[in-house]
Amino acid sequence: MTTCRVARTVMTLSITLLFAIMFCLAGLGKWLDGGAPEWFVEQFANTPLGSLPQTPMYLGIALGESLLGLGAVVSLLRGEWLRGRAPLLKLTLAASLLMFVALGFGTRISHQYEDAAFQFMYFTGTLLALIIVDRDDRLAETSEADRTNS
Repeated sequence: MTTCRVARTVMTLSITLLFAIMFCLAGLGKWLDGGAPEWFVEQFANTPLGSLPQTPMYLGIALGESLLGLGAVVSLLRGEWLRGRAPLLKLTLAASLLMFVALGFGTRISHQYEDAAFQFMYFTGTLLALIIVDRDDRLAETSEADRTNS
């Protein structure tokens, strides 16, 4: 295995672990709350989202985060980080972008601009990770095609 390949493998493993930890812990924390905590209800009280049932909205976020964490864990267990091809990780990262858009919308509509800026940074970091993983997938496809044609 070349140094470049080792670096790409470690990079993909790190991205997978980061997203597994981040989303598993975020989802678990919300499930353990059991329902929308008071701070969440207060955050949206004076917004159009305040008229919606808060516990289903909060647990919907928990479900999304849990599924994203599960996607990263399954990608990790499948060894996608080692194979150079990571279709499940790419799907997880792409779906994470939607989660950060939703979280950013919530913080923005509730006038929590600093938190909205953090969501933008999470989105940007996720987009960068997705670009890296997609590039590695394309390199693996090219390498496989070269071996097949030889």
